[in-house]
Amino acid sequence: MQIRDKEVLLPTSTVGAYPRPHWIQGRTFGSLNTPLYTSHAQRVAFEDATTLCVRDQEIADLDILTDGHTYFEWEAPGFQLEPIFHYITEMLGGCEPYGPPGEGEKYKPFYKSIISGEITWKRSLFEGVVAAMQRATDRPFKFSFLGPAQQSVIVDDRYYNDPLKLAMGFAVALNKELLYLQDMGLEAVQLIDVLPPYTQDEWQIEVQQQLFDGVHMTKLWHICYGSVDSQTDVWENKAAEMMPLFHKSPADLIHLETCTRNYVELPAFKEFPTDKVLGIGVINAKSAQIETPEQVAAGIRKGLEVVPPDRLAIMTDCGLGYFSRTVAFAKLKAMVQGVKIVRAEL
Repeated sequence: MQIRDKEVLLPTSTVGAYPRPHWIQGRTFGSLNTPLYTSHAQRVAFEDATTLCVRDQEIADLDILTDGHTYFEWEAPGFQLEPIFHYITEMLGGCEPYGPPGEGEKYKPFYKSIISGEITWKRSLFEGVVAAMQRATDRPFKFSFLGPAQQSVIVDDRYYNDPLKLAMGFAVALNKELLYLQDMGLEAVQLIDVLPPYTQDEWQIEVQQQLFDGVHMTKLWHICYGSVDSQTDVWENKAAEMMPLFHKSPADLIHLETCTRNYVELPAFKEFPTDKVLGIGVINAKSAQIETPEQVAAGIRKGLEVVPPDRLAIMTDCGLGYFSRTVAFAKLKAMVQGVKIVRAEL
């Protein structure tokens, strides 16, 4: 895989969340009509937390770093989903910061933002994240965010009255955000959209095409079967059913949770598109047990049975934000050590 001006075999990265230090708590960023940061003290704490997250990844020697989502409020058990549900809608026009409760016991504690008008981009949502990363490192890094297709199914639409138009409204607004971040110098962006395990409707690809219009950064797409509080949401194996979407996606790299399921879905990836990089998870994001480098290497070898090393990326199954820093850091080190074992064999 090409990273800047270098070809890297079996590049490593972690998906997104990393444990938030105990000394940063509460919300970091404001909302549409408030200052970007909730306070100067919170800004300093966030930038320091980002630097700490980056440093762990640099020591572990990852090839593509991530911001770790340290701006999200993760402290209250059971409410870690709250910022995922609401941060984007609270920063866009046409969205109300209130609404009815979510559907089902798991989502009842979280309100569904009301869409009351045309969804519009008025200011950058994530410039503080990119700026903090640029301040913390000169290594390649990616920024990740919840995608428009998934965002569209967790709101209460009272304006568009059409699922595709609603999702496209989010895509148009978030496209402006990506172009803004691209102008800031961002090199890679990761779409987090886990709707395909639930439905393989091809309108999701139309939405991605709008989202990535004019975006020349490296584009990654992460999919998993659910990981909040180590809980699986989809038990069926869906890789083969999702393959048509993978072929049509404008993403450069597509990543799927694989380690947790003992790599049983890898044979389906013999049909994976040859113009894309496959990202496989070799670190279990649902278990605090630290993998050995040899276990990681064994998983990588299984991946190499379906795609060549120049089209295989090595990642965690999902974010590591629910673990202690000790466990998360050890998992990252084991992942890189396992990659080095296999690189020496190639």
